[in-house]
This record gives sequence, structure tokens and C-alpha cells, in this order.
Amino acid sequence: MERIRHLASVTLLIILRLTISAWVGAAILFVITSVAEQTAEPFDSLIRDQLATIRFPHYYRYGFYSLGITIAVGVMCLALTSGCQRKRVLATLVFTIASAAVAVYDYQNVYLPLQAAITPPGQARTQQFQDLHRQSTQINIIHLSLALIAAAVANSSPASGKDDSCKIR
Repeated sequence: MERIRHLASVTLLIILRLTISAWVGAAILFVITSVAEQTAEPFDSLIRDQLATIRFPHYYRYGFYSLGITIAVGVMCLALTSGCQRKRVLATLVFTIASAAVAVYDYQNVYLPLQAAITPPGQARTQQFQDLHRQSTQINIIHLSLALIAAAVANSSPASGKDDSCKIR
């Protein structure tokens, strides 16, 4: 029974590390490509708005799935780990939950109004749009920084070899 428990904890830790890291990598790639599209000269305002209305729903959906899976797996890991491994899982969970809370706030209070401001595509940018876009940038920096910290904690090695609870056997 102990062997099964150990195998389950190792498997869940791998999934935890993978999902939070995959979200950070995907989000960074999304931001890079979105900035490139929005600043590319061949694209007019109509095309830029259309690209945003196509891509952003997928960004948020993938983010919520990744963060949700990370949180669910993290809770299961808490039940199966101990020592410094458990502390790292708990810290990962705290940062992931904080990141998810910021993402939910951003989606409801910033993204949805921004989406409405560019629907139909090609409208003039109002001051409200500019303000929301600035808020979105700041909020996403916070959200992704929290997710990056969660990924760093989840993937960190023990500081010393003194605590055997962090070693995978």
C-alpha cells in the first residue's frame, strides 16, 4: 500500500509541475505573439480587433484549465506528501490560488468590458478602452508573476540533502 501511495504522490507531483509550468510558458508565448500582432504595421484596427476576439477566449480558457488542474492536483498532493515536499506543494498552491483569483478578477472586471469595447471590430479606442487595457497589462503582470513563482517553487530542489522527505526514491 505504501508503494502505491508513493507512486501516486510522485505522479501527482509531476502533473502539478507540468500544469503550472505549461501555463506560464503558454501565457508568455501568448503575450509575445499578441504584442507582435498588435504592433505589426500590415494589420489595421479591424484585423487587430478580430485577432483579439478570436485569441483571448482561448487564452483565458486554457489558463483556467491549467490553474484549475494545478489546484486540484495540489490538494491531492497535500494528502500524500510530507516534510519539505509538502511545504513546497502548499506554497505552490498558495501562489497558484492567488494567481487564479487575480485571473478571475481580470476576466470578469477587465477582459469582458474590453471585449465589449472592440465588438464590433474596428471601433475607435475610447478612454475607457485605454484605461481597461492599461489595467489588464498591470493585472496580467501580477497574475503571471504569481504563476511563475508557483512554477519555480513547484520545480525547486531541496536546499540541502538533510531532509530525506524531498528525495524521490
